[in-house]
Amino acid sequence: MDVFSEIMKPVVQVLMVPAKKELGYLISCATHVKDMRRKMTELEVAKCGEEEHLNRNTENRLEISSQVREWLEKVKNINAKVENFPSDVGSCFNIMDRHKLGRKAFQILEEIESVTTQHSLITWSDRPIPLGRVDSTRTSVSAPLTTNHHEDFQSRNQTFLEALKAFQPNHKSHMIALCGMGGVGKTTMMEKLKKVAEKKKMFNYIVEVVIGENTDPIAAIQDVVATYIGIELKEKDKRARANKLCQGFKAKSDGGKNKFLIILDDIWHFVDLEDIGLSPLPNQGVHFKVLLTSRDKDVCTKMGVEADLVLNVGLLIEEEAQSLFNEFVQTSDPELLEIGEDIVRKCCGLPIAIKTMGCTLRGKDKDTWRDALARLENHDIKTITSVVFETSYNNLYDDETKATFLLCGMFPEDFNIPMEDLVRYGWGSKIFKGVHTIRNARYRLHTCIERLMHTNLLIKSDDVRCVKLHDLVRAFILDMFSKSEHASFPNLSVLKLMHGGASLSFPKDFYEELEMLQVIAYDQMTHPLLPSSLQCSFNLRVLLLHECKLMSDFSPIGNLLNLEILSFANSGVKWLPTVIGNLKKLRLLDVTGSHGLRIDNGVLKKLVKLEELYLKIDLDRFDTPFHFTEDNYNEMELCLTNLFALEFEFQDNNVQLKNMSFEKLERFKISVGCVLKDITEKLLFPFSNTLYLETDKGNLLESGLNKLFEKTEVLYLSVDDMNYLEDIEFINPSRPPRFSPFYNLRFLFVSKCTKLRYLLTLDVAEALSKLEHLAVDECDNMEEIIHIESGREETISFPKLNSLYLYDLPNLSGLCDNVNMIKLPQLVELYLYGIPNITSIFSMNKLETSCVFKGEVVISKLEKLSILNMENLNEIWSSEFPIRQEVQFREISVINCDKLVNLFPSNPMPLLHHLEELQVEECGAIEVLFNIDLDCVGEIGLEEGSTSSLKKIELKKLSKLREVWRIKSVNNSFLPFRGFQAVEHITIEICERFRNVFTPTTTNFDLGALIEMKITIFGEAWSNNESVESSQKEINILSNKETSQVSAADSISKVVFDWRGLQTFHNLRKLELWRCEGPEVVFEIESPRSRELVAGKHNQQIVLPYLESLRLQYMKTMTHVWKYKWNNFFILDQEQLSEFPFHNLTTINMECCGHIKYLFSPHMAKVLSNLKKVEIKYCTRIEEVVSNRDDEVQDEEKTTSTHTPTILFPRLDSMSLHDLDNLKCIGGGNNEISFSNTTKTNSFLDQSQDCNCFV
Repeated sequence: MDVFSEIMKPVVQVLMVPAKKELGYLISCATHVKDMRRKMTELEVAKCGEEEHLNRNTENRLEISSQVREWLEKVKNINAKVENFPSDVGSCFNIMDRHKLGRKAFQILEEIESVTTQHSLITWSDRPIPLGRVDSTRTSVSAPLTTNHHEDFQSRNQTFLEALKAFQPNHKSHMIALCGMGGVGKTTMMEKLKKVAEKKKMFNYIVEVVIGENTDPIAAIQDVVATYIGIELKEKDKRARANKLCQGFKAKSDGGKNKFLIILDDIWHFVDLEDIGLSPLPNQGVHFKVLLTSRDKDVCTKMGVEADLVLNVGLLIEEEAQSLFNEFVQTSDPELLEIGEDIVRKCCGLPIAIKTMGCTLRGKDKDTWRDALARLENHDIKTITSVVFETSYNNLYDDETKATFLLCGMFPEDFNIPMEDLVRYGWGSKIFKGVHTIRNARYRLHTCIERLMHTNLLIKSDDVRCVKLHDLVRAFILDMFSKSEHASFPNLSVLKLMHGGASLSFPKDFYEELEMLQVIAYDQMTHPLLPSSLQCSFNLRVLLLHECKLMSDFSPIGNLLNLEILSFANSGVKWLPTVIGNLKKLRLLDVTGSHGLRIDNGVLKKLVKLEELYLKIDLDRFDTPFHFTEDNYNEMELCLTNLFALEFEFQDNNVQLKNMSFEKLERFKISVGCVLKDITEKLLFPFSNTLYLETDKGNLLESGLNKLFEKTEVLYLSVDDMNYLEDIEFINPSRPPRFSPFYNLRFLFVSKCTKLRYLLTLDVAEALSKLEHLAVDECDNMEEIIHIESGREETISFPKLNSLYLYDLPNLSGLCDNVNMIKLPQLVELYLYGIPNITSIFSMNKLETSCVFKGEVVISKLEKLSILNMENLNEIWSSEFPIRQEVQFREISVINCDKLVNLFPSNPMPLLHHLEELQVEECGAIEVLFNIDLDCVGEIGLEEGSTSSLKKIELKKLSKLREVWRIKSVNNSFLPFRGFQAVEHITIEICERFRNVFTPTTTNFDLGALIEMKITIFGEAWSNNESVESSQKEINILSNKETSQVSAADSISKVVFDWRGLQTFHNLRKLELWRCEGPEVVFEIESPRSRELVAGKHNQQIVLPYLESLRLQYMKTMTHVWKYKWNNFFILDQEQLSEFPFHNLTTINMECCGHIKYLFSPHMAKVLSNLKKVEIKYCTRIEEVVSNRDDEVQDEEKTTSTHTPTILFPRLDSMSLHDLDNLKCIGGGNNEISFSNTTKTNSFLDQSQDCNCFV
């Protein structure tokens, strides 16, 4: 009995475990439910925090954690389960039901705890997205690539095309230089090359550094490079900074996946690439190209540019020069044109001189032309530019424009000159005559800038708030200053100092002789010396301290009684003392970015002449709001009666705004209930009047801020109780009927307005003719964006709308129900996220109840389409929707749309003429990406001239995907299918049913541009930890066997790439295969017979001649990487190796491949003469690296191969072997293998047990 008890005791314990668990569901049902709801509430709080973080980083262009979107989606799914859970569990007395509820609550509770644990692992860097990253969104919303025809010169086409050709990844060189004299157009050609590279997505990062003549030390260049790749340099030592940059490039390179274009513009002296983190040799872990511009050919060659790639940008030929001049002077007067011919000849074919003279003489009389020609006499190409600029300067309209031009010379070479700085300098210098307000001074400045642009003395900047000077024009200004009789220290009226560190010290009597000083501007200075009243208070009108580290004592500033503009922008000022109130003449006060600022009572009240007040916090830098007291707000009310410009954040919703009058404001950025976010900076707008309102309707109407709507360009609304947009209008009796105050809007962002059923009426929609960006987000009851009364079918048009974002709108059924046509002629980007009611995007059926665009739609410029989390989406284009040739899609992203079966219609070719990138993820119903019926397509794709721009295909987590391409009605298989000949990258990850790149595999499919392919398969055998042999799935990526024609017993393909399939990928450079089930052989190769080679009859194309990198991981059934039909094999002579497949392979990585016993045969090892790196890890059955197995050469041919000794891997740098339990030797059999290397061979044998390795 005791024996029986001892035996049964553990059995009973085992049986009791599930019994206790099941009883626990019943007994603790209410407890589980209570814990579930409590934990869900806590999780919702965490979710809100992550969503806020996500939105903030998205709007401020900061990096977003890679884990957060997936985590938020999991929380959303769990929350849906909790919300659907029965509310009254206590009243459930049915034992079975109570048990089910308890178990379900417990399971949900486990899910909550799991995602709570995952939440603790989410990390945020909050780093700015690197400036150099080629960002698809920014590229797509910018203006399309256009070239001014006056920049297209036939004589330079060959130079441009040679430079562009050198950008190609297969080009021999990694350095290109544009060389020529100053003003010839090197930078113009460089910019054109950069635009083409951006548009064609040739590089992932573009880093542009302007060097200039006096850029020293190298630290300045390092800082710019660091900004572009998004790292911070705190190191002081040059070498340490270079190492940090090197690490940054390698990190951004992502193992060689990302490519860099480094532009070094205007180089005067040798720059060591190692100083900016790059190896002077190509392909050392970072794939990059360098484009230089320089006046000195010797500098280019010293930097390593090959002589044939130092491309000369020469002078214009006479015909081009004359055409350029005529384009700018715009005259048909024959006498003027005759004078113009002589002027052009004097300009010596130099574009900057020709363009400047043309702009200067446009609209001028005959005498001015003759005078210009006379001035150019007796000058050659060395001196002509200064004479041209002097002539242009002398012909400027007025003294104000001349003075503005001279002020631009105060900024560094190639600097983005802020126009707002010029306004403030000009005001202090009294250059604007008859102007009495800063507002009017700004208008006058813009007039002067426009005149200078027209004469080509100023040029546009990439930043719309700035202008730039050509370096030759700046040199002309500095030369004028040096010759001026007033150019002495005591006569200075404007003093500008930049980038002064702690080592820079000011003498105490620094200001004593500067009695004429009117403007002091210090930028990025450490502890600058502040002026005192006795020295320069009488004339000083402007004091600008930008990004300076200031002492805490500001009392001397209070004595500068004539000061009219005072700025502490981004200098971290925390206190404005009472003495600032002494500045009774102050017209502009700027304390932008002064986090935690306190203002003494009475200061604002005393500034009775204040016209402009800037009090915005820079959230990218600071997170502490202003400390505004009630007295401060009361004084603000008084200020508003005089203010024309205001930037301010009313972060406290309880602030009484009803007594404030905003009507006089003409320039404003105001937020209520939130921080002020500068959306327009990302959208490349100049200063835009902005309202950012998170409040309720009552407070908004009481505040009177709605009176500013007519002047508002950027409007963000989060007004919970707003019923529609017109609900918050200011009712103006004098306004005509049907007038909308929103007619100036360029950006409209509506978020979390829970009562909104529709946003716009037809009248309001028609008024938004200037609208460029529309975003609607998290409006739970929104049914349609535009509402038209039933019975009316109208045409809706937004002529300037550039981007449309619709995000988390659970009840939205479409853009508009009653509509005949929607015209969006400028729409570039469409983003749709989380709209569960939508079943299709484009449909011609006007009765469709759940479609974004119904009826006819004009979207001829749409470039980027993003569709995410559309759970009921069945189709993007309905079968009857006409797809026109003019559609210009460049990027399509479709993520988490589980009911979407067909991504494209049966004839997708019209969509692919411009498409460059395609991303599809987590769409569980898609079996094939491109389902092409040649009966529908016709001969498109088979014709020689067929074009396609698709370069990148990325497919992830598509559980039913079997093929990328499925071609139907293939009757001409001998003809190449050319519809996708531009594809360069294919990534297929975690698609467990994937079998073929295309079917039928006998199709002559043109993928000639493909350079990288990565395939990772996670099948059921992997997820269930079963043996791969038990899985009856086939991998047939490019095998000649048709799965539809074989029996079930033969359904498993043993070969990944057969000989015919390999010829499809002629330019492939990188191949990665992960976790592919079933295949035993990666490459099955047929070799020509020796007699065919000797007779010269083998004309077959070499396969994979450019393959450089091969990575194989978790290929559990693989027994061979290469398998030849050896009875046909012939050993090639050394000179024939370059004609053999795989001869450019440099890197092989093989990891966790459990069935393979050797990697190379001696013959294959001989072919791989360029191999540099071999890495083998965790391959438990491998016995040899190089073996003699499978080398059963016929006797008659064997004798021809034994005349010379075997030398393997002559260029091998490293062989790394890790955890190979059965490794016996590196070279096996009777072979004598010698590793002969010109550098150094490192062989690492780590933890390879029981290994008696020999070579």
